[in-house]
Amino acid sequence: MEAIAIPKSIDDPIHILLWSADEIVPFMVCMLTGMLIDHFIPALAIGVIVVKCYRRFRDNRPDGYTLHAVYWLGLLPSKAITIPNPFIRRFYP
Repeated sequence: MEAIAIPKSIDDPIHILLWSADEIVPFMVCMLTGMLIDHFIPALAIGVIVVKCYRRFRDNRPDGYTLHAVYWLGLLPSKAITIPNPFIRRFYP
């Protein structure tokens, strides 16, 4: 098992049990889906595998890559005026 760095400052990500906050989301989605379809144990195993794959994906890319990818795909819900529509690829002066 790999050693987990304990956050030492405010800017460090939040850790819940063994995973950071962004790693717990795919696990919880798999767990809740397994509860709904009555296959809890296989869903937990799939959740652990998904978290390992996500961690490998995240560690090989710069910080904030996933958030930018979600925005680029148009999946980031926002009503803010300062965030332009992600489907507009060219801006004219």
